[in-house]
Amino acid sequence: MLFHSLFILACFLLDGLIMILFPNSFDPYAMTFVPCLGLSALVLASRHMDKTDSLLMFLMFGMFYDFFVTREYLIYALIFVLLSFIVRIWSNHMMESVLECLLLAISTIFVKELIVYLYMLMSQVTQMRIALWLTNRLFLTLLINGVLVVVIIFESRTIEDYILLREKRIRKEESISWLDLLSKH
Repeated sequence: MLFHSLFILACFLLDGLIMILFPNSFDPYAMTFVPCLGLSALVLASRHMDKTDSLLMFLMFGMFYDFFVTREYLIYALIFVLLSFIVRIWSNHMMESVLECLLLAISTIFVKELIVYLYMLMSQVTQMRIALWLTNRLFLTLLINGVLVVVIIFESRTIEDYILLREKRIRKEESISWLDLLSKH
């Protein structure tokens, strides 16, 4: 879980770097891109965790996102916890193909952006119409993240392969130790 956490943290930091390099405009008619690499890495890593670890990871990184990125308090933490339940339900019906992982990550980004939009609409932070939100914010966010998520998927698979090889090596060493103990008796 340490490797997953470090990978997710690196992706969230990369999100922050992208946000610094390409700042969002406050003009409601400007095209906006919201990087979601950290969320995508979190979604992909959570598929290999049990429910409790997954929920805690979503909560922890939601609080991280609240504190360091948006400076909103507990909004994204609650959204991420809700997403953890949605991802758990969706991922039970999916395999490990690149296309399905891509669809899961893009769907999760869509749901997150939709919840944020509805929250901002209900709290009257924005008066943006849904058509304008779809064209100016969601379209570019899903398009660019779709390309970047493919890289995250392959990096996530590399980390999973490393973890599996490490576990096999540990198991092999344990079995050798047991065989040595049995041969001494």
